[in-house]
Amino acid sequence: MTTLKASEEGLVKIRQARRERGGTIEDPRWLVEASQKLEPDRTWTEAGPYADGLSLPTWRRFLGGRDPIKANAFKAFCTVLQLNWEEIVDRPPLASPYQGGVGGVRDFRQQPIDSLVQEIRQKCHSKIQQLYSKMQLLDIAQPVDVSNLYVEVNILEEITSWQPGEISDLLRDFNPDADNFNRLGLGKVRQKRVPGLDAVKSHSKLMVLGKPGSGKTTFLKHIAIQCDRAKFEAHKIPIFIPLKTFAEIPNFDLLEYISDEFATCGVEGRSQTEFALSQGRGLILLDGLDEVPESDSDAVVRQIRQFVQKYYNNQFIITCRIAAAKYRFHDEAFTCVEVADFNNKQIAAFALNWFVAFSHNLEAGKALASQFVEKLKLQKNQQIRELAVTPILLNLTCLVFQAKVDFPSNRAKLYEEGLEIMLRKWDETRGIQRDEVYRNLNFSHKQHLLAFVAAITFERGDYFFDKNTVQQLIADYLANLPDGTTDPVKFEIHSEVVLKAIEAQHGLLVERARGIYSFSHLTFQEYFTARQIVKNSAPQALEKLVSHLTEKRWREVLFLAVGMLQKADDLLLSMKQQVDGLVADDEQLQQFLMWVRNKSFSIEAPYKPSAIRAFYLGREIERVSNPRSNLNFDLNLIRILAYAVDHTFKPPLELFFLDFTSYYDNERDSGLTTERHSDLATDIVLDVAMFYAIDLNIPYTYAAASGRNLLSILAFTLNLNLEPELKQSLQQLRDQLYDSAYTNRIQEW
Repeated sequence: MTTLKASEEGLVKIRQARRERGGTIEDPRWLVEASQKLEPDRTWTEAGPYADGLSLPTWRRFLGGRDPIKANAFKAFCTVLQLNWEEIVDRPPLASPYQGGVGGVRDFRQQPIDSLVQEIRQKCHSKIQQLYSKMQLLDIAQPVDVSNLYVEVNILEEITSWQPGEISDLLRDFNPDADNFNRLGLGKVRQKRVPGLDAVKSHSKLMVLGKPGSGKTTFLKHIAIQCDRAKFEAHKIPIFIPLKTFAEIPNFDLLEYISDEFATCGVEGRSQTEFALSQGRGLILLDGLDEVPESDSDAVVRQIRQFVQKYYNNQFIITCRIAAAKYRFHDEAFTCVEVADFNNKQIAAFALNWFVAFSHNLEAGKALASQFVEKLKLQKNQQIRELAVTPILLNLTCLVFQAKVDFPSNRAKLYEEGLEIMLRKWDETRGIQRDEVYRNLNFSHKQHLLAFVAAITFERGDYFFDKNTVQQLIADYLANLPDGTTDPVKFEIHSEVVLKAIEAQHGLLVERARGIYSFSHLTFQEYFTARQIVKNSAPQALEKLVSHLTEKRWREVLFLAVGMLQKADDLLLSMKQQVDGLVADDEQLQQFLMWVRNKSFSIEAPYKPSAIRAFYLGREIERVSNPRSNLNFDLNLIRILAYAVDHTFKPPLELFFLDFTSYYDNERDSGLTTERHSDLATDIVLDVAMFYAIDLNIPYTYAAASGRNLLSILAFTLNLNLEPELKQSLQQLRDQLYDSAYTNRIQEW
């Protein structure tokens, strides 16, 4: 009986063809198709039996290539994969002159190791550059060079979730009711950050852990490219292995996988690969241990351990998500480190690289990056700044900003996009399927579950919660699903699986210390809380939300809820009624509001009275907030309040910045005609005068300058359309000031 098996080169073609066809190794369709080739007149089903000589073990031996199989089965399998069996079959070598080895095979051990390494590096260079020098970002059509976008990674040498701690310890850096509340305190770490490449240089066996989207794969690709370009470990061979792809081959043999990869580059056979590895010349980069299917994870980890123990003198780096790192490779002496969140410097560097990479020219990219960073620093964008510490969300933030050169006014839309990436797109785009129990919760169920947890914990004021608490909330949610189990033991098991899945797969719940969890970003907890309230938009739910109107920590939830509601009239009306009730008994505040009302009635201007009221309200709030701000008015607050009521509202705010000295020195209006100046203009100019008057009570050098500025402003003001009594008083003030402004009597005056 004739038997055949594939050559080493043939095996490479077989595995490549099988991957292109898709499907799993165990898929019975291979056997059905092969049976059809052998006996086309019969009908074959996946349930079997199959044609003579065909079985699942035979198919596995064919893919493994170590043992021969029947010739008819070999040829049928080749035909199914659209391969010419004669190009695949292993043929005995023809006799040839002795080449310095045994049996006509070149003896690589006679070649200097440095020479062999450089030969392999040279042959693999093109493939490494083509496969790993580019990266594909979500929602962007064209790939980008890793080197153009990469930002130096920082790592933490202690894994935060493995450290013991108390909720009270974590709350020390996190007080939402404080005036100087730092939203980033939720994820604050007290460890020193270490540059990622320094950690790689310090440890021959490194396990790099990180949250989803934290840049682990990019870090590994960067190392491979730097090594390939002789900028890092130039005496080693970079070997990048996506473990999800590795898990798709039969037998889980790392040496075989590496040999196959080298063979496609022209490296001669397994022996050359094995010799280079035996000399410790491999920089082996194993990416995405968490992406290996659960059914294969034990076997893959076992193969990694065996390989590391056999080729212990090579350098190894494994990446994995923190929550999925149940295998820690203690016996193999791996050091575990954690990828740190981006700091301000890294965010700015990433933004510069991003906008330059996706702009038409260098200068335009730099300008956009500068605007992005400056706007991200603004207090009103602190929630967006909070998301930017995670590279995958920072990419989204840059993409959204690029469209309008600003961040969206309705932040809820941005958060929705970010959550869709974390909950669905990130795994879908890479073809990753996760645990069965959690996978049965669809996208909508996952959102509802997180909203359920967020609303309850936020209402309680719990930003950190222990494992048992969050598992019980998950169990409560699962119990209310239509097909939920009633078995309490299953509830406990399922809730733990779901919790770990949310952390490992999506990174939306994070273990901050051992057994203590929080949402990855306060922004997401606020968003899901608002979503839960809006989903249950009964009057009672909205009234309960409005009852928190004066609490600072609820402010963002209120803003988000208004943005989410299709019609926010009822909520806004309820907020107004709540405010009216709060101020009804405050006599001083009532007097102030009455002044604003009366003031607006006294103003002659072509705007709605409500817009003028809004203008003076904002102006007085700013005056009280910044009594000595030297003209640092928040003009946006003054303008936006009024503009929201009347879109035609355009007061002459440029008067805040007018060079009044040019008017006084030249006795002219500096381009502003007095006819333009309404009552609003008069009040604005008098505001400026008040600032300089306050500045008179300071050391002489500055007081004299303020006095001269005040003199110029008064001269300008006297040309406005003033009431006679006010005009006379200001004229007297100017005459008195004129006698003192240029002498050392200014402070006495």
